[in-house]
Amino acid sequence: MSKERIIMDDADRLLSLDEVAARLKTSSANVARLVRTGLLTTLRFGHYKRVRKVTLNEFLRRYDGQDLLAVLEGAEKHANT
Repeated sequence: MSKERIIMDDADRLLSLDEVAARLKTSSANVARLVRTGLLTTLRFGHYKRVRKVTLNEFLRRYDGQDLLAVLEGAEKHANT
């Protein structure tokens, strides 16, 4: 009996919030804010949150050239209204 082997490509890699923070060269607190506001979506495994690498790349494409702190502050203001 042979088992099919699933090979995950790099786009499917899961990143911790600390790894996302390192890639963005920002703090884990700022990444948590991005997640809380819904700007960056995650997968959950119990209390652990992970970001698909492809999701992070799409996030970067969407906000390329923009000031992420300004985008984040705008999303937080919108969420509080």
